[in-house]
Amino acid sequence: MLDVERQASHSVLRDAGDQLNQERRRAEEATYRVETAERREKEALGRLVVLERMQHGLETEMIAAEQKSQHLQVQLELSERELKGYQRDISLLQEEFDDVKKSLRQSQEQCRKYRTTLRDWELKMDNREKAMQIAVTKAFDEGDDVGYDVGFKDGHSKGKIEGKAQGIKAGRQQGLLEGKEQGRLEERRNALDAIDKFLAEEDAQGDSGKVRRWAQSVYYAESQELETYIPLPMATTEQHRRKGPKDLPKLPASAFVPPNSATEDSFPLGPDPSTVQPEAVIDANVIVKDGDVNHTKWKKDAGQVLGGRIRGVVLSLPGTDLETINKKLESSSDLDKIVSLIVPFNAEKPDPALESQLSLAKVPTSLSTVYTGASDEVVAGLKWALERGRPVDVDVQVVLTESTLEGFEDTVSKATEGLSQLPPIILSNILPPPHDLDLPIIRLMNHPSYLAFQSQVAALSLLPSVYIKFLPPAWDSPTPQTPYPGSPTETPEGKVQREWKRRIKMYLGPVLEAFGYQRIIFGSSPSTSSAGPSNAGDWYEIARESLAELVAEQEFVDAVFYGNALTVYGPAKKADA
Repeated sequence: MLDVERQASHSVLRDAGDQLNQERRRAEEATYRVETAERREKEALGRLVVLERMQHGLETEMIAAEQKSQHLQVQLELSERELKGYQRDISLLQEEFDDVKKSLRQSQEQCRKYRTTLRDWELKMDNREKAMQIAVTKAFDEGDDVGYDVGFKDGHSKGKIEGKAQGIKAGRQQGLLEGKEQGRLEERRNALDAIDKFLAEEDAQGDSGKVRRWAQSVYYAESQELETYIPLPMATTEQHRRKGPKDLPKLPASAFVPPNSATEDSFPLGPDPSTVQPEAVIDANVIVKDGDVNHTKWKKDAGQVLGGRIRGVVLSLPGTDLETINKKLESSSDLDKIVSLIVPFNAEKPDPALESQLSLAKVPTSLSTVYTGASDEVVAGLKWALERGRPVDVDVQVVLTESTLEGFEDTVSKATEGLSQLPPIILSNILPPPHDLDLPIIRLMNHPSYLAFQSQVAALSLLPSVYIKFLPPAWDSPTPQTPYPGSPTETPEGKVQREWKRRIKMYLGPVLEAFGYQRIIFGSSPSTSSAGPSNAGDWYEIARESLAELVAEQEFVDAVFYGNALTVYGPAKKADA
């Protein structure tokens, strides 16, 4: 809503500016006419003075002529006729002078109107700027941790962790004495209601699991109104267009208030995000360097935490020499952990021989390309890749603006047109997008690039069969190192890591809301456009904690770090191909 209001305000300001420019031009024209009239007035006055002087001279000559002899009478008559001619000219000049004065008065009146209108518009613009400054100041004052929690104050993590903890503490302090008896009665009534609902649902469906989950999330608040916990809904793949990012759901205030009994067993806190770990991990973007299909360096970087949970990797090949890769895979001890191979191709001119090479691979294969702009050749190349029935990775190496986004959407739409079965399309270099780390978070929240990112992600989520990879960002800076267990929290490395997590969560939130957790895939190697190095283990910790702080459900974490990659790149895709 704020985005729409801001756009409307910008539109009004542009219209007002255009009108001001038009009125300014009219004022300048009126001023020019006034200056012209003043010059003509001065010229007329000068001529009038000259004529008055001449008249005075003629009168003097006439008096002298009367005193002189009669032979000067003829010259006097000529002078009188000349005087009459001058008088006629003076009359005409006087009429013209009157017209100029009238035009001057009209111009002055119009200028006064223009000045009044200009002052009104300037006052309106000042009021709007002050209102925007007040709104920004208010948002900053209400923010927590340098304004970060302003964007997530209604989010799932704060509502489930901080809100519950604060509500329990407040409820204990305020209702410790008088709330015991009331809490006992309310808990008894809640238990009876839960039993009744349990029996009713058991008779109707025979599903006790759902009743148990309901009983854990339903209670009576002090207002005696039934409140339920509202989980964060995820976007689906419905094919409908929306103008911008959806508003995150708002939790009711009572969702942050515990039962009056406030016992830990009946009202437990959510899991600590730092302890939420995926059951298994598939790294969906491991770049093969120097032909190392055993990914030795990656194993070293992964460390014990990531290495102990890894169940598979998706190897991204630098070239199309599959024959050599196949020979190395035959002798590799990690063949069973290679989920898929990603083979690059040129979208503008695909190699027809690539298809025959793909069929000889020992493991499932997919294709990848770099998108730098829309063209008919790119449409044809992408369509060729999709017709192979294999997943296609697209590294978006173009700054997304309104025009480039429309070009990319048009490219995907044309490339998928007429396909009976559409394979997955996986986008990278978008989560998180390229970004300037020097831009403070408080400014980033209202920055045009971040507002545009939310709209762009919402639009991309509507493309059919599109997934998005969660990769190290191309921020021209190395991924922060994970602090050692037990090390002080206020270390430079810890501060940098927390800063990264804050920024990543700002971009991860809109993507979760638009794509849902079912279409986000974890990978540890950055886009080829990234100039900053990244360590697989460090990025895993940052990505895992960022996701867990937004959605701490085990199902969400398992899907992003394992299930989605297996669905897209797994053996089933090879059979389909």
